Amino acid sequence: MSSKEEVPLERDHYWWLHPAIRGAQSLNESGATTLPWRWSSSSSIKDEKIYPTLELKGPYADFAKLLYKLNGYRPGPVKGWFVVVSPEPEQFAVGQLCVDPNIPVVLYEDLVFPTEKQAREKANALKKESPGLKHTS
Repeated sequence: MSSKEEVPLERDHYWWLHPAIRGAQSLNESGATTLPWRWSSSSSIKDEKIYPTLELKGPYADFAKLLYKLNGYRPGPVKGWFVVVSPEPEQFAVGQLCVDPNIPVVLYEDLVFPTEKQAREKANALKKESPGLKHTS
C-alpha cells in the first residue's frame, strides 16, 4: 500500500564510497593526511602528461584501479569527481581525484576558499559542468 506522501528517491550508485571521496564531506586536517595530494592549477591539469598504460605500483594502487574504472578506463583526472580538502586550518581547496597510485588527489591552487561552504559550492558547480560516468540502471 503506497502513501500519497511517498516520493521517488534517486538511487545513489556510489553509496559504498566514503562521503569524503564522493565529495559529500570535506577531508579535514586529520582526514586530509590519509590521502596525499599535490598542488596544480585548474587550467594546467588538462595539459599534464597522462600515461597511456596503467601500471599500478604504489601505496594507493588498489584505489587507483577503482578510480580507473570510475573514469571509464582512462588514466588522469577522474571526470566529475571533485573533492574538498582542508590542507590548513581555515583553508578549503577544491580538488579532483586522479588515477595515480602515488598521489590520488590533485588540489587546485586557484580554487582555495576561506569556508567549506564556498568550496563545496564551487565543487558542485564543477560537477555539473563536467559530470562523470552516469549509471543507466
